[in-house]
Amino acid sequence: MRCWLFFNRDLGPNVPEAHEVFRFQEAAKALDIELHVLKPSEFDLVVDSLGGWSAIYQGRELRKPDLIIPRTGSETSYFTLAVLRHFERQGVAIVNPPAAIEAVADKLHTLQVLAGAGLPIPKTILGKFPVDVGLVEREIGFPVVVKKLRGTRGAGVMLCENRAQFDDLANLLDGAAQGQDFLFQQYIKASHGRDVRVLVVDGKAVAAMERRSTDGGFKSNISLGGAAMPFAPPPAMAELAVKVARELQLDVAGIDILFDKTAYRICEANSSPGFQGLERACDVDVPELVFVAMSRKFGLPLRHSARWERAIDRAAKAVLGPMPRPVNDDAPAMARAPTRRKRKPA
Repeated sequence: MRCWLFFNRDLGPNVPEAHEVFRFQEAAKALDIELHVLKPSEFDLVVDSLGGWSAIYQGRELRKPDLIIPRTGSETSYFTLAVLRHFERQGVAIVNPPAAIEAVADKLHTLQVLAGAGLPIPKTILGKFPVDVGLVEREIGFPVVVKKLRGTRGAGVMLCENRAQFDDLANLLDGAAQGQDFLFQQYIKASHGRDVRVLVVDGKAVAAMERRSTDGGFKSNISLGGAAMPFAPPPAMAELAVKVARELQLDVAGIDILFDKTAYRICEANSSPGFQGLERACDVDVPELVFVAMSRKFGLPLRHSARWERAIDRAAKAVLGPMPRPVNDDAPAMARAPTRRKRKPA
């Protein structure tokens, strides 16, 4: 199998999500996959009506790949989407179609799609300038969560505890944030400082972790110092994550779910989720699961595929399997995660 992985930056130890790219490279080598990491911005697009294959990268023609894995996330630009659409029209299989990546990069668009499908989301208002504080107070109340329309790893998210704090923030936004878009969102008290990241691959919940804040704050992101532990999602939560991925047409997705008093709410969805914390917490090989699932979905050649495909089913069963008794009433239920083993070629 020949595969391209799209990433916007030069790889380095301090680059966000570079670790995930390195992991894809490791898994590709183990699976005998030819993997090239490419920057979408380095392509030249030539569009005509003659058909045929066209891929010009840094001034040279590239052979057609079997699969493209975009890892651009919230940084996906118009140019990147144009490149993805170019190859989509030329018949290349893409992990998450361009339209889905575009929709998920916009947090409000994501919520609009999910609300239209009747799925539970926090009540949300798109910010306008000047900010109508009265509208926010009537429709959502305080505390209220303020988010940038595009962002990742918990950046651009804050909690306003009361109207006085929100008034101060609104004045700041009115004066300094023109041209930027913000969301004002219902605060889910039951989920303060914790949520669940569910990894969905090809319509199956294959791994999950609970993330908890370690400083009492309301954000639980691992990148901000949160702690992660394996989590066995109840069937209702796993089914909700799968429904979210299906509605957003995502082949691979990280679905963040909040705890509500009696049920769950969808926080957000990610089309190129970070998984360093998930692999460490659950001892799964995420790139392996992605390669196996996509080779099966798109009918692509993969060495040892008959054996490797079973990893998906094992992972899904482990997530939804029986939970051990907790050590105490406050401990989260944990599932036995599938073990990542080094395999020798048959």
